Amino acid sequence: MNKIYNYKNSHSIFLSKGSIWLYMLMFISTQLLSGCVDYNDEAKAISANIQINAPAEFTAGGNLSGRTVTLTSNTGNTLTAKTDNNGIAAFNQIIPDVYSISTSWDIDQKEYTAATGKVASEGYFATISGNANNQLIKSDDKISLNTNLVAGASLLISKMYYAGSKDNNNKNYSAGQYLEIYNQTNSDIDVSGLYIGLVETNAPPAYTLDNLKDVYKDTVVLCKQIYRIPTTTSHIIPPGGTILLTNSAIDHTVNGTQEQNLLTADYEAKDGSGKTVNNAATPALEFIFSTFAGISKMNLFNGGPNGIIIFRVKEGVASFGTTYPYGKTKGSLFSIVPKKYIIDGVDILKYSATGIDIATKHMSGDIDGGYTYINSINGYNGEVIYRKTSTRRGTNGHKILQDSNNSINDFQTSTTINIREYDE
Repeated sequence: MNKIYNYKNSHSIFLSKGSIWLYMLMFISTQLLSGCVDYNDEAKAISANIQINAPAEFTAGGNLSGRTVTLTSNTGNTLTAKTDNNGIAAFNQIIPDVYSISTSWDIDQKEYTAATGKVASEGYFATISGNANNQLIKSDDKISLNTNLVAGASLLISKMYYAGSKDNNNKNYSAGQYLEIYNQTNSDIDVSGLYIGLVETNAPPAYTLDNLKDVYKDTVVLCKQIYRIPTTTSHIIPPGGTILLTNSAIDHTVNGTQEQNLLTADYEAKDGSGKTVNNAATPALEFIFSTFAGISKMNLFNGGPNGIIIFRVKEGVASFGTTYPYGKTKGSLFSIVPKKYIIDGVDILKYSATGIDIATKHMSGDIDGGYTYINSINGYNGEVIYRKTSTRRGTNGHKILQDSNNSINDFQTSTTINIREYDE
C-alpha cells in the first residue's frame, strides 16, 4: 500500500515503503555524521594570558614575577599559573567558562619601600591583592587584572563553624556553632565595644550589590543581627590571641564526634527563647539589633549563605538607621552599617552542585573581593572554615594569618581542626 505526502506546491508524491525506509536511513546517517562534528567553538580548549598590574602606590616599580594567579570556576575547580618577568600568567588548554580570577602576595617593609619610594615603620607588612569575579573566558584572551595594596588588618574574622554536624543519633546538630576573631598585630588589643554583624542573607538578597550602589553609593552593608562585646570591663587579646563567640558554651563533644568543647568560649549569644542550652558562667554578648522578633541567638544558616563583619563606632548602631528590602515599604528591617567603620568582613555563599552563585554576594570587593563556602548544600557535614597561615611571623613569633581581602585565597576548610588553632 502506498502513502501520499502533500507539499506546499499541492503536488502529490507517491513513495513506496522501500523509498521511505531509504530516505529515513539517509536522514539518520546524516544526523549521526553531523553529531560527530563540534560546531560550538566555545567547547574547544583555549589559552588565556592574565596580565597583573601593579598597585597605584607602586610608583617606583615592584616585582611582579613569580606570582601565583588562580582561576576558580563556579563549580569550585581551580587552575593556577605563575607570572613571568612581565607579570603575565599563561593558562593553556583551559575550558571556556566563567571564572573568578585572583592573586595575592605579601610584602614586607623593605619591599614596600623599594616599590613605593616611601619609608615604612619597623615590622610593616601588607598584602597585594587582585580579583575579578564572573569573568567569562571564551577565547584566546589577554585579561588585565588590577591589584590593590591592602594594609594588614588589626583584627580578623579568622574561623567560622556554622555547618553543624550529625549527633550521636545521626540527627542534625547545630548547637555548637561558633566564630573566632584573631589579633594579627604585635600589640595587645582591647576588644571591648567591638561590634559583630551578621549580614542579611535573604534569597534573593534584600539588596543586590547593584541596588546598594544605586541607593547608597556603595557605602554600606546591611545586617540582620548585631552584637557587641560588653564595655563594662576591658578585654585584652594578646598578639596571636583569639576570642571565641558561640550560641552555646558547653562541651558539645558528648553530643557528636565532630563537635568541640566550647566551655572556654569568651562570650555567648544568649537564647531568650530558652531553646538553646546556655552556660550561666559565660559572659553574654550584648544583643544590639535583630531583624527577627524573638531570635536573639546568632542566626547562622547551616548550608549558608552567611556573612560576617566586625566594626567599631562611637555613636552607636541606632544612628545608622534601618531599611526595608529594596523597593519595599514594609516587611523585614535591616540595619544600615556604613563601610567606613568596618574592620574586616567575610562573604560566605551557599554551595551548589552546579556551581556557586556569585550573584548572591552581599559584600562588595573592598570588604571581601571573593567568597568562601563549605562543601555541602545543606550543611551538617562538620566543616569549619578557617584562615590559612602565612609565611610571616609576628615579633613575638605568633602566626600571621593570610589576609588578601579575598576569601577565595584566604580560607580553607577542615573537619578536624580544633578551636583557637590554625594549623592541623
